[in-house]
Amino acid sequence: MTKHELRQKDMLITPLIYQGQSPYQIITNHPELDMSVRTLYSYLNDGVLTARNVDLKRKVKFKPRKVHKTQIKDRTVFQGRMFSDFQKLELDHFAEMDTVHSSQESKRVILTFFLTREKLFLAFIMNRCTKGAVRLIFDKLEHQLGTYDFLTLFNTILTDRGSEFGDPDSLETGIDAIIRSSIYFCDPMRSGQKGGIEQAHTMLRMVLPKKTSFEFLTQWDLRTIVDHINSTPREILGGRTPYDAALENYGIDILKALQLKPIPPDEVNLTPKLIRFNH
Repeated sequence: MTKHELRQKDMLITPLIYQGQSPYQIITNHPELDMSVRTLYSYLNDGVLTARNVDLKRKVKFKPRKVHKTQIKDRTVFQGRMFSDFQKLELDHFAEMDTVHSSQESKRVILTFFLTREKLFLAFIMNRCTKGAVRLIFDKLEHQLGTYDFLTLFNTILTDRGSEFGDPDSLETGIDAIIRSSIYFCDPMRSGQKGGIEQAHTMLRMVLPKKTSFEFLTQWDLRTIVDHINSTPREILGGRTPYDAALENYGIDILKALQLKPIPPDEVNLTPKLIRFNH
């Protein structure tokens, strides 16, 4: 490869690395680079490009998560909703649900969902981490989607034992008293049982690092972050993005109802600058 050719590749690759894009993402979106992911890692490692290994986004590593949440005290809610009950369903796709907490300066939290088949990530701001706040998001989603489409996306939900999920009956029962979902709970201290959403949170934290206050975070900000995460190609989807997989499986009307939109590949940014640029 000539110096000129290498410089041309560097001018394309380095800005995307600085935007938080992974080598896999860059190679998938730019086949004209005519190199393997391994070669790109080698270039970064050997200092051939302006970007360096240190500029790569964090690799996903799972550590046992400290329980900072208030746990559900009424154990009767787990009847028929244990992880062992969930496993008996032998589902090939379902939704995972969790919350992401702000720094101590704010009581606001983010309610998150992850659709395991499409790897689609959704996030909603809540002013307080309460059962009522979660119920409001469920009702709003059912209004936006309609009961049938809500059932299509959220028929079965796996979550943890945080107290905000402590009234599963109210979440499962829809606006017109129609059963809209079935909630199941992971075993205590086993966040890895819903590993998909934990990975999605890693991407979320690239934009909103830990100790970030959510006090002035808007739903518009969250939609922007979600769109960028869902426009990131995944190897497990054969190089497609979660947005494209969801478009194929659910159609454009559902994605519009969720207010999701695709981001052009080279505009995807998974760094804190994404939100700073939008204010």
